[in-house]
Amino acid sequence: MVRKPGRMYRNLAKKAYTRREYMGGVPGSRLVQFDMGNLTEDFPLEVTLVVEEGCQIRHTALEAARIVINRRLQDLGRANFRLKIRVYPHHILRENKQATGAGADRVSEGMRLSFGKPVGSAARVYPGQKVISIYTLLPNLEKVKDALRHGAHKLPSPTHLEIATHKVSGIRATHVKIAEEKVVAAPVAAAAEAEAAPGAEKEAEKGAEKGAEKGAGKPGEKGAEKAPEKGAGKPGEKAAEKGAEKGGKGEKHGEKHGEKSR
Repeated sequence: MVRKPGRMYRNLAKKAYTRREYMGGVPGSRLVQFDMGNLTEDFPLEVTLVVEEGCQIRHTALEAARIVINRRLQDLGRANFRLKIRVYPHHILRENKQATGAGADRVSEGMRLSFGKPVGSAARVYPGQKVISIYTLLPNLEKVKDALRHGAHKLPSPTHLEIATHKVSGIRATHVKIAEEKVVAAPVAAAAEAEAAPGAEKEAEKGAEKGAEKGAGKPGEKGAEKAPEKGAGKPGEKAAEKGAEKGGKGEKHGEKHGEKSR
């Protein structure tokens, strides 16, 4: 069946209808991703899309705006921005579907103030409410404003932009380099390694000096001292002494033998 005009669901005419447990077969929301980009860093610039009139924004309109904005922010690099959708389509839209075409003249008018069946969901917003926010670096302001203007064309309310700056502390806010119209920030891990490198080099130098002092002359001296002590003259002297002793014993034995023969 053909989708009804947007004016049928735009105005805040009735109470919010959000109790999904009392209805069955609610179509799923097209909007499933609310945070994109770099979700771990703090950025100093915030640009927000604000609606000027109260209305209901269908989930399909929010998804269309998200796709357009995210596609235009890819030039900045995924690590240099954060996109956040700040509303959720809680309100369930109902429709009394009617037969159309030839031969349906008797049922085309339908029942007045009929309840209807769920056909989708929408976010209920009020004047001055923030819908979409982008957090990024200061040099990216113009590109972010252009992306939000294109996304605003998908919404059923006139909008305007609000720009705010935040004081952030950390490596990312201070180590920023601009090259070829793209903002390239030094990675946190690389910066931490660069800061820790001088200390590691000093410790390595100290360890090398200590090793050189320990292994310079002491091991060789000890080996040289032990070698002469063990093998210089003691083994030979002992052998000579043993030989002399044996020779002396032989002389004594000969003398005794000679005395007996006499």
